[in-house]
Amino acid sequence: MVALIIKRAYQSIDELWKKHDDMTEKLTAMAIELPKNYVTKDDLMHAIDIIHDRFDKLDAKLEKISNRIPVRITKGRIEETQ
Repeated sequence: MVALIIKRAYQSIDELWKKHDDMTEKLTAMAIELPKNYVTKDDLMHAIDIIHDRFDKLDAKLEKISNRIPVRITKGRIEETQ
């Protein structure tokens, strides 16, 4: 009877180790795949800075264009004159 209990205990321990090894493999695989699907914070910030710079350039160009268009204000309304 004692031998049966000890045998069962060792089987349970072996099963737990197998589950542990499986989980370790899954976590390792996920850690390897994760950088392929997501960007780092530094890369994201760099990309956002580039986008902001482009918007600033567009804004400057639009300001330059809008300053060249003659505008007439009549009765509280702004009208473009061409």
